Amino acid sequence: MKPAPNPRYAAFLAELKTLRRPFSHWKGLLFRASCLPHAQTTKLLSGKGSLGHGGRWSAAGAFSAVNLSTAQETAIAESGASFTYYNFAPSDVRPKIIVAVRATFSKVLDLVAPKGLRAKPWLELDKLLAEDWHKVNDAGHESQSQAFGRAAHAIGAEALLVPSARVAGGMNLVYFPQSLARGSEVEILGENDLNRWLKKR
Repeated sequence: MKPAPNPRYAAFLAELKTLRRPFSHWKGLLFRASCLPHAQTTKLLSGKGSLGHGGRWSAAGAFSAVNLSTAQETAIAESGASFTYYNFAPSDVRPKIIVAVRATFSKVLDLVAPKGLRAKPWLELDKLLAEDWHKVNDAGHESQSQAFGRAAHAIGAEALLVPSARVAGGMNLVYFPQSLARGSEVEILGENDLNRWLKKR
């Protein structure tokens, strides 16, 4: 069920629209850890999982988003977020694979740079990272972090570069597949090898 909109969305959108140059370029390697049923290359970067279930920066039913990390260790920790949150038993652990992604973006909202957007008093980034978005969604509402993500999506951002809420010093890049701009690119490294090995299952 799509949650009720958060009232802070309008304020976030208004503030973002006042920024003269809101976007940054980003280029480099990213990582994603995925369980086997969702490891097919047609699914890995589709964002359909977040569209159906939501994530910290996008509510269920809002838009597709893919959570990637700048380090393998962060990707592994992020992939176990729901497992930890809902206290699943160790016997419920399933095999996962780690995939590297080469990406080039021209319209990224950077919430990592110390003197950039994260320093804006209206953002209150620490609160967005500490927010229990699962609990807010379970109550039928969009979280504040999801409202910010929706505002970023509305102004045409391709992705958010954000601190990890799970790994100290870790960074994530939350990519919006339907917003990829001309000249930007996302490529799964070893895609042919991955498809070949998955077919052997």
